[in-house]
Amino acid sequence: MSEPPKPVRQRRPSNFRQQDVARAIKAAKGSGLDIVRVEVDPKTAKIVLVVKNDDDSETKVNPFDNAPVYDPALRRRKTKASCKSK
Repeated sequence: MSEPPKPVRQRRPSNFRQQDVARAIKAAKGSGLDIVRVEVDPKTAKIVLVVKNDDDSETKVNPFDNAPVYDPALRRRKTKASCKSK
């Protein structure tokens, strides 16, 4: 009796490669930036280089500063009167 063939395991294709990270670091250093940290998201292949500011102070960015503000005056709602007038 012969044994059934073993399933072949294959790797998923990688989203990013080490050479991609190395290129990004080399480009940042070549432009004179001081890299503090490198973040890589393996699911989306997003490479983030966190650089040091020249003034050594962190800028606090609040995402709500630029967020759209809800204005109830802009809300358009159908009423019975507007539906019958057509």
